[in-house]
Amino acid sequence: MHAYTHHIGDFNTATLHLSRLERSIYRDALEFYYVNECGLDASDFGLLARRLRCDTPEEKAALQFVLDEFFDLDIESAQYVQPRCERELADYRAAVAASGAVKANVNKRQQRHREERTQLFAELRKAGQVLPWDTKVSELRAAVAKLKAQQDLSRTSHASVTANHSPFPIPLNQEIPPNPPAGGADAGQAAPSDDQQAGRQPAVKVQQMEYPAAVVAQLMACFPEQRRTQVQLVGRKVVELVEGGVVTAEQLLTAAKAQSALLNKDDGKACPRVMRWLREERWLDAAVTVTGGVTGGVTGVTGVTGVDANWRSGRAGVEAMGIHLGLGPWDEGRERLFSAYEQRVVAAFDERMRSPVDGGVYAH
Repeated sequence: MHAYTHHIGDFNTATLHLSRLERSIYRDALEFYYVNECGLDASDFGLLARRLRCDTPEEKAALQFVLDEFFDLDIESAQYVQPRCERELADYRAAVAASGAVKANVNKRQQRHREERTQLFAELRKAGQVLPWDTKVSELRAAVAKLKAQQDLSRTSHASVTANHSPFPIPLNQEIPPNPPAGGADAGQAAPSDDQQAGRQPAVKVQQMEYPAAVVAQLMACFPEQRRTQVQLVGRKVVELVEGGVVTAEQLLTAAKAQSALLNKDDGKACPRVMRWLREERWLDAAVTVTGGVTGGVTGVTGVTGVDANWRSGRAGVEAMGIHLGLGPWDEGRERLFSAYEQRVVAAFDERMRSPVDGGVYAH
């Protein structure tokens, strides 16, 4: 036993009647008791006195008084014992036993941890991915989960189409026709519904989306590889948008394919992640070509070709104008918000409108 609890108040109260010598010998006797984890040897008083460094007659007399005062002689074991010391030793032994059980549990957890790391590394190596040896287990789990999600998506995307199902694209929305007029279909033209009178679109019945994995796979293929992240979240978002009637799967794919060239420009430097493209409804952006071979342009701006006259109506148009004005595409690392980039483009455009063009002719 390398430590024990020393209650200062209890010790002082119990030793007020002792001399300094007796008090010191009593403290040495307690420490000797705890270190050996057993009572004091009563078979040989001289040997016990030597062990407690009591050499003079006065010190031996003080030792005898302390033994008589604070210890009980156990004749059977030939030891001086003290109830409080025995309780402390019993508590210590119980704590050691519990600590051993805790340590055993810790060892088991560590073993399971090592086995899991080994299995995760093996799965990744089998798929051709080699991560550093000191990669955290949380990162390994995330990498394996992403790998399995991609594998599931790939298997679903290449599933065969049976005779009972039509291949993609399939109609996702179905408009409910207006009620026929009274008297049957030959009675005349149907009266306009309440929605038509109010200028609202007729009610739309949204069907459950089929083959979402195929749609997600085709959508991802339009983006640079480094932007194809959060595959599972993208899948949920696509289903939410399509089944919510916000957009059809065919509209998403048509817009993504139309914007594919711009999204992959400069290795996708200015391309958003697929999830962000969906959240910000960027399928509404017009697909704008920015090559110089396109004729026409913004009226009154000399040399700006290949930019639609309504360039401010969409994100792609703003980026096309920014490229032509020498600002380059939107760089998310430089300007976190696209609105800040758009303000710079508009300011540069307005400045050009105010500047002389072609030898002093002002564009208006």
